[in-house]
Amino acid sequence: MKTGRNPLTQPRQKAIGYGLIGMILILVGIKLALNTSLLRGTPLKQSGLPAVLFFNIADPCDCIRDLVSQAEAQIADWQPHNGNISLVRLNIGANLDLEAKYDVFRAPALILLDASGQIAWRQDYPLIEGGPFKLDELEAVITSFDDNGNAP
Repeated sequence: MKTGRNPLTQPRQKAIGYGLIGMILILVGIKLALNTSLLRGTPLKQSGLPAVLFFNIADPCDCIRDLVSQAEAQIADWQPHNGNISLVRLNIGANLDLEAKYDVFRAPALILLDASGQIAWRQDYPLIEGGPFKLDELEAVITSFDDNGNAP
């Protein structure tokens, strides 16, 4: 009695293997397409006015919950001296295109954009004392803008 492989099963095994690899690649492609379109978020529509982008964490872990709460409270109490500044709240992880564009990789973070959309000031590291953000520095840069809302 011969104990060898059936020559008809080898092509069948190859076909099944290629079929499984193809299915996996299709599923990975679909998942990637869905993730990039769903996580892209709403594009930033700047109306020719300066804007402050406030990146924060929607559901922080216990280790930074207090910091995130302090940042929220500090921004909620802040009123820009210049009424032509818009505040845009963004959750980190929900707007990956904006995070990549402005090199944001941690939160809480503040970025001041001038009227042309250029970064005029940023703070992406929180402070321990006196609240997470240096809002006095932010205000100083805002007051230095020209009448068109551009940084000097």
